[in-house]
Amino acid sequence: MTAHATEPKSATLLVVDDQPLNIQILKHIFGPDHRVLTATSGAQALAVCADQLPDLILLDVMMPDMDGHEVCRRLKADVRTRDIPIIFITVQDDPDEEAKGLLLGAVDFIQQPVNATVVRARVQTHLRLRRALHQVWELAFHDALTDLPNRRLLNDRLGQVMAASQRNNYFGALMFLDLDNFKPLNDVHGHEVGDVLLIEVAKRLRQCVREVDTVARFGGDEFVVVLSMLAADEGESATRASTVAEKIRNALAEPYKLSMAQQDGSTLHIEHRCTASMGVTLFQGHKASMADIIKWADAAMYDAKDAGRDRIRFYDKPTEAATAR
Repeated sequence: MTAHATEPKSATLLVVDDQPLNIQILKHIFGPDHRVLTATSGAQALAVCADQLPDLILLDVMMPDMDGHEVCRRLKADVRTRDIPIIFITVQDDPDEEAKGLLLGAVDFIQQPVNATVVRARVQTHLRLRRALHQVWELAFHDALTDLPNRRLLNDRLGQVMAASQRNNYFGALMFLDLDNFKPLNDVHGHEVGDVLLIEVAKRLRQCVREVDTVARFGGDEFVVVLSMLAADEGESATRASTVAEKIRNALAEPYKLSMAQQDGSTLHIEHRCTASMGVTLFQGHKASMADIIKWADAAMYDAKDAGRDRIRFYDKPTEAATAR
């Protein structure tokens, strides 16, 4: 088995070179085992990266208008593309140029004309490293059971939404959810069945929000939803957040049909009803701290619990006059 045959075909490479022959050579090397995108200028490369987010970039240094160094610099300055590994490919044989590329953030430097075996091995090595780093990142920032963002990643996402809100003056919303009838399921059927329900809850929550929003597991049977870019008007933002919250409340109130494999080979089927109490707070920019936003939504959630559960409550912020007294 050849080395490149072990690399998954799903890996997407971007080849950037203003010389068509160089592009064809690299497409011939990687085409059978990878999805290969191409760009013939720096501007085109940036556009392809923003749209496709390739797994690795093979980047020529010497190009007109925008050279490879500038392309690399811009990619590393963009949060969406900064982690994509870049390998410079150039005819230059200058240690200073190689050092410059590496200091800009490139992971490797290959001279032309390329040796097919060498370039294939180096690309494979960096793709494997990227996958390994991604797995570490998943473990560090995602909940192992539901695969939702955990509290670390929630803080990062909420910070990003707050920063965007500061720039565009649009409101965001944070929802704090707690399941109302979860403990009896664990007590009667065990934690494994409870885990199956939590996975289903996560699935339903994802289906209720947009891709730009965040659903996170806060801990136990508590979840947080962050809505971004609602509206510039507070009243309209509250209406939109309320619509999403009601959609979530209805989705979570639907019966859960859970199945668990038993040691004797049979399957345990359980139908369970489990509503949720939800607290919601709006925020705009950095007028409030991240800790306060979460605390306010949590307090509103407890108001929903006290009101009889299976409720939605918005946090009623105290007025400045009331705070001063």
